[in-house]
Amino acid sequence: MRNLFQHQKLDALIFLFIITLWLFAFKSSSLFGFLKTYSSLWYLPAGVTLSIALAAPLRFLTAPLIANWLLAIPIVSSALAIEYTSVADHLLHGARLFVVYAGAGLILRYIIKVSLPVSNLSDQQKIIGVTLIASIVGAASGVSLHVAMGSFDWNVARDIILPWFIGDGIAAIIVPAILVPILKRYFDGSEELGNGQYFPTMNWSLFHLKTILIAMFVAFGLSSQLPSLGSLWYVIVLPPIVFAVRGGIPSAATTIVMTALLTPPIATIFEFEGERIALQFLLLIGASVSLMIGGAIADKSAALAIIKRHEEHLEMQVLERTQKLENAYQFQQHLIRSIGHDLQQPLFAVNHLVGAMDIKNKDNDLSKVIDQAEKVIKVSMDVAQKILDYAKREVGQVEPIGRRFAIQKVFDQIANSFEYEQELQGITISVTPTDLELVSDEHLVWEVLTNLVQNSVRLSKHGQVIGLSAVKQDNDVVIIVSDEVQDHRSDPGQAGFGLGIVRQISKMLNFEYSFELNCSKVRFLK
Repeated sequence: MRNLFQHQKLDALIFLFIITLWLFAFKSSSLFGFLKTYSSLWYLPAGVTLSIALAAPLRFLTAPLIANWLLAIPIVSSALAIEYTSVADHLLHGARLFVVYAGAGLILRYIIKVSLPVSNLSDQQKIIGVTLIASIVGAASGVSLHVAMGSFDWNVARDIILPWFIGDGIAAIIVPAILVPILKRYFDGSEELGNGQYFPTMNWSLFHLKTILIAMFVAFGLSSQLPSLGSLWYVIVLPPIVFAVRGGIPSAATTIVMTALLTPPIATIFEFEGERIALQFLLLIGASVSLMIGGAIADKSAALAIIKRHEEHLEMQVLERTQKLENAYQFQQHLIRSIGHDLQQPLFAVNHLVGAMDIKNKDNDLSKVIDQAEKVIKVSMDVAQKILDYAKREVGQVEPIGRRFAIQKVFDQIANSFEYEQELQGITISVTPTDLELVSDEHLVWEVLTNLVQNSVRLSKHGQVIGLSAVKQDNDVVIIVSDEVQDHRSDPGQAGFGLGIVRQISKMLNFEYSFELNCSKVRFLK
């Protein structure tokens, strides 16, 4: 109960504050009139009413209306030194102002649903568009009400409706630009204000002020002292535009408010003799353009922020996947090296045992079996050595040694190394004599051809022939390994470890490898 009472007390104080704020804005308008500028048309209460409707909780919505109606009480008008007309005049104009500008704020807030505080060009355009329409409606309804109440006739109404519209429009645009962010920050702690840093810092605001004062001196003072320069009063819109480009909506809002508030007194001090309506219209256009430029800059900043977040996310993904690939690669190399070493040790042991058995059984039938076992062990040891060599090449521990050698020498070594397979499977390795030479790593070339021949030997059947030949094509040396296997492509052996070795060495020696049915070609480029 106590908390509820405190909450209601706080609401009452806020309600009273809004009423005071509205009355201050109303009084400020009359002060501008005292300076004999265009201020009677800068109807600041319109901007306050619009701001409350846009940003304050609905329980405070009627505060501007009550503030306006308080002026119908003579003692209140007298205390504020405001000319008292009649109860009906204050009540009707108060209701008119509230319906137009509070209605515009509620339309933007609940029907169009703009984001507040404004942070993009689209919402800024919507707010400016609806505000200008409300200003037209407010000016038209205002002069019509005065005519209806007999304050003046339609001839006077036609003369003042445009200045009225422009004055209300300026106030309705500049006041929400600065007041809405403050209200949003207070009522709901909007994080979009950057923890209180929505508006420029004090030093930056002072720089804004100095720049605006210099522009106004040029616009009103210099042009009046040097008529030969012509009219320079349009210079006052340059600071808001420049600072909007520099700092987006916050800088634009701060600068247009300063410009709008300083223009009447400074123009009066320098005895501005130009058309006041033209100057008003320039301020209205300048405020609208500056805020829209600020919205465009905000869109650009948001887009860049999104791109940066995506880049950071992609960078993290790349780093994670790179790390996974490195871990997988290291595990693969460790596994290959381990397999190679672990295979070699038992194979060496078995080879020694078989050798010892061969010595003891040279004269009996078991000797042939032992001979075959030794050959099988030799093949197994060769496979283990291939695994180790593959792992060394993969991690860059093997550098090719280029020197000239005869291809025939390699062919003869390969044919001799497969004598056991030829005898066991009943196949033939046919070598076509050649006098061609290569400049490359002889051992790696031998390993490539050995793996290609091994692949064909494994898939060949009894009576089939495997051919080894070398030809010269377009100054390139092409070594061909042919066979009579019925269907290489359908056999899973084509994806074996041997072809992986061929592809690995092809990158090291920079040769081209191609496979056709019954024919593997290795092209060594000139």
